[in-house]
Amino acid sequence: MPPRTKAKAPNFEEATARLEQIVALVNNPETGLEDMISLAAEGLALIRSSEQLLAEAELKIQKLEQAAQQPPAAAATTDDHAEFSLI
Repeated sequence: MPPRTKAKAPNFEEATARLEQIVALVNNPETGLEDMISLAAEGLALIRSSEQLLAEAELKIQKLEQAAQQPPAAAATTDDHAEFSLI
């Protein structure tokens, strides 16, 4: 039996587009119950994946904000060394 490969997880935009398709299919009166159940399971997985992507993006933004609030490192001036003398 060949090894199973994991499908690449969709990015946020791809997940959103697929969720829109799922909503349209579920709202279609011709969609059968079994198909609706499969679509619901796929939709829930996409929602979980999207929530994870959003949480990761929020963490990145928080880190950027924290880095932006850090004061710049103080540069040493030549006057700092004027007090030191070997004599």
